[in-house]
Amino acid sequence: MQCLEGNINFTRCGTIGTPEKDEQAWECIHDAYLKRFGMTKHYKALMELLKKKADIQLEYILNKDKFSLTLLEIEEENLKIMLSNNGTGMTIEQTLVHLSKFVGYWLRTKEITTGEYFTLLEEFKRTNDIENGKKN
Repeated sequence: MQCLEGNINFTRCGTIGTPEKDEQAWECIHDAYLKRFGMTKHYKALMELLKKKADIQLEYILNKDKFSLTLLEIEEENLKIMLSNNGTGMTIEQTLVHLSKFVGYWLRTKEITTGEYFTLLEEFKRTNDIENGKKN
């Protein structure tokens, strides 16, 4: 989970490693994740937001239009919201509390794998959708 928040040194086994090896390990892990789960709507939206932010930055560099800085601040705030655990505004740890209630036992941040986390999250959403469909 720490890697999702940018701390890729958590790919290390113990304390042995280098930033270059961390990067290689993270790329391998992320590629395996994409092969298993594919690109989610959230990930695609994140890429679009990053592209929009880059376009605004280029616009400012080319034209020195100060309004671009305002637009950039707005997009940076949108990016923070989106990166806050799938845009829900909850941290990964807070999401684990809800998932723990769902599965009936405590899920620990340092023990759960990324694959397990996203599988549980998908199952939790699917179950909620089914329950909400029955209520309607």
